[in-house]
Amino acid sequence: PRGGRGPGGPQDRRGGAPQHSAQAVQAPTAPSGPALNLRSPAHRTERELLKLALQKPALVSPAFDAYGADEFTAPPYAAVRQCIAEAGGAERGLGDNREYLVAVMDAAPNNTVRSLVTELAVEVFMGRTIDETYAGMQLVHVRLRAVDRRINEVQGSLARLGSNVAPDDLAAAQNEVWVLQQYAQSLRAKGADAL
Repeated sequence: PRGGRGPGGPQDRRGGAPQHSAQAVQAPTAPSGPALNLRSPAHRTERELLKLALQKPALVSPAFDAYGADEFTAPPYAAVRQCIAEAGGAERGLGDNREYLVAVMDAAPNNTVRSLVTELAVEVFMGRTIDETYAGMQLVHVRLRAVDRRINEVQGSLARLGSNVAPDDLAAAQNEVWVLQQYAQSLRAKGADAL
C-alpha cells in the first residue's frame, strides 16, 4: 500500500508533523485527507459515488447501501463508505439530509475522515447532468471493478495452487468465477438494472 493502512496511518505523518501518542488525532495535511490518485478512473468513480451518496442519496439508494467498504479501493473512500453505513446508510439521507450528514460526520473515526466527508458533501460533481442515469453509471462502474477484482483474486489463487487443489475446492472456485463472470456480463449489458 501507499505508505499506510488508510486514514490515520503512517502516511498522515509524513509531512514532518510531530508525532503524538497513537490515540492523538492527526490533523490532515491537505484538504482532501490522505493522498489519493485522482487520475485513477477507479478513484474518480468512487469519489463521485460517495458524493452522490452524501449529496443526492435518493439517486443511489437503496443500491448503494448494499455496497461494502471493500468495494472502494482507496482506503479513505472505504472509511467514508463505512461512516455512511454506520450512520444508517444512504437511505437515511432520504429524510432530513442535514441530520444524515451530521450522523455520517459523527461516525467518522478521526478528523481526517471528517474533513473528507465535509469535502465530498459540498464538492461539485464532474458530470453535467446529475440524474438517475449518471448515478447508475457510477454504481455500475464501482461494482464492476469490485467484481473484476474478485475474479482476478480467485483465478490468481487457483493459479498459485496449481494441481494441489482438492477437486471440491476447484469446483467451488470455478463456479464462483463463472457466477461472477455472468454477473459482470449482466452489469455491462444492463447497467444499473442488473444491480
